[in-house]
Amino acid sequence: MTSRHLDPLRQAIRQRPVSPPPAPWKRTGQFTVAGLLEIGFDRDSERLLVASSSGRSVIDCRTGEKIARDRTDNLGSDHYLETRGIGPLHDRVIRMAGIQGGGLPISTSDGWVVENITLAWPEQYLLLVEPGSWLHGARYNRPWQFHTLAIETDVRAFGFSYTGMSLVLATSGELVIYGRSATLRG
Repeated sequence: MTSRHLDPLRQAIRQRPVSPPPAPWKRTGQFTVAGLLEIGFDRDSERLLVASSSGRSVIDCRTGEKIARDRTDNLGSDHYLETRGIGPLHDRVIRMAGIQGGGLPISTSDGWVVENITLAWPEQYLLLVEPGSWLHGARYNRPWQFHTLAIETDVRAFGFSYTGMSLVLATSGELVIYGRSATLRG
């Protein structure tokens, strides 16, 4: 049994071109990270811990600057998907998302939402949905308000920081960071 009522949404997703997110979002960083394994945000800042096959880094998502680096053999998280931070996060336990599972927040307090949609495996459509819009259950007389940020085949993690001010997209080889400075509503 197919769900024909979703055909208009599927068609809209397929037809939407890949584009950067709308204002107030802007790209703050893009990194090639060979063997990216996991990422995780500090709960109280825009600092992101990145674990790859060649070590760990901390990135300040507000500026896109790498602020710490550690080439240790202790790369990934434990079976609870947590790991101790490095550099400015050395005294913090960070929840990780990536190759072993886990996830980042998928919405912000002021209504932005990310969706990871697979229409034809292995392609994953990574969407940013604007506040006030909803992909599943949207009325057909109101156009969906979403942006296709990427179409990927090996997504490690996709989501927001806990503050809702940063948005990251991590694949096995690349990390893209978007940020905003607008004050949150809600």
